[in-house]
Amino acid sequence: MKETRLREIALLFLKLGTTAFGGPAAHIAMMHQEVVIKKKWLTDQHFLDLIGATNLIPGPNSTEMAIHVGHERGGWRGLIIAGFCFIMSAVLITGTLAWLYKSYGQVPQIQPFFMVLNPQL
Repeated sequence: MKETRLREIALLFLKLGTTAFGGPAAHIAMMHQEVVIKKKWLTDQHFLDLIGATNLIPGPNSTEMAIHVGHERGGWRGLIIAGFCFIMSAVLITGTLAWLYKSYGQVPQIQPFFMVLNPQL
């Protein structure tokens, strides 16, 4: 039973970390959709209470919310798994894009693909 919950936490936060774009507000809205409406892991009021707690502490709210939800669903193991899965998927995506840009960013045929990543535009 416990392993099933931890697996569910890992899969959800890998999915959210990989597909959720738009900043903390979008991440939290997607978490609400998943954990309150679809999966019913938390009540709406409990989710809002966690958002209130998250807003009191410094740091990225969506990551903190992922960690809170992981803790509520799977205890301290769920906390670690949710945080790791949510953060590492974004780290891997960013790292891969950085490596591709560094390795192939000056290739003329590839440059148009990186125009959207260029902060100078």
